[in-house]
Amino acid sequence: MYCIKKPSVRASYEELVKEVLKNGEDMITEDGQKCREIRNTVIEITNPKLKSISPKYPLGKKAVEQYTNNLLYGSENVFSYDYHSRLFKYPVNNKEINQIDFIVEKLKEQQNSRRCVAITWQPNIDIEVSNKDHGSVPCLQFVQFLIRDNKLYQTVLFRSNDLAVAFVSNALGLIALGEMVAEKVGVDYGTYTHHSVSMHIYIDRDRDYIEKYFPESLKYLE
Repeated sequence: MYCIKKPSVRASYEELVKEVLKNGEDMITEDGQKCREIRNTVIEITNPKLKSISPKYPLGKKAVEQYTNNLLYGSENVFSYDYHSRLFKYPVNNKEINQIDFIVEKLKEQQNSRRCVAITWQPNIDIEVSNKDHGSVPCLQFVQFLIRDNKLYQTVLFRSNDLAVAFVSNALGLIALGEMVAEKVGVDYGTYTHHSVSMHIYIDRDRDYIEKYFPESLKYLE
C-alpha cells in the first residue's frame, strides 16, 4: 500500500510514476501485457484548484479537456460503457437514474449524509463482458461526496488505473465533477481523494515514454 498527500494532481503524478517503477511488483494482465503495479494506492489532493498538467504527461492538455467534457456532458461516440451514462443515466428496470442529481439534492437536504454515493458497475453488462476474451468494463467504480465544515470532500475508487496515460485525465476530470457538485450544492470544494486498487504502468508498452520523461527510472526496469 502506498499513500501520499500532495497539493496537485501534477505533483502526485510525477511522484507516483517514480514510485511504481521503483517499488512496484510485476504482473501479467489477462490480455498478456506486462505491468508493474502497487496495490491500494491512495492519493489525497489538498488543493484541487491547482490544475496545471505535468509536461511529463504524454497525452497533454487536449486529452484532459476531452475526458472532462465526456465525463460531464457525454460523448457521441459509442463505447461498451462511458462514465457519463453510468453516473448520470444509470439504467435500472428500464429507467435511467441520475445519480449526480440525487447526490446534489441529498446534500442540500442533509449535509451530514454519508449516503451520497454513485456507482458505475452494472453486473448484467459487466460480468458478461468480463467473461469474454475482449471488451472493456469500468475502471472507476465508486464516487462519494461528504460535506464537513461546509466544504465538499470527494473520494473515488478505481479497481484498476493506468498511471502513465489515464490517471491525470481521470483525476482532473473527476475534480471537475466535484466542483460541479459543490457549486450546485452551494459549498466550497475541499479535497479530492483517489484510491486505486491496482495503480500500474505498462512497462513494455510505455517503455519509450519512460525513457523520454523518466530516464532516471530506467535502471529499475533492467
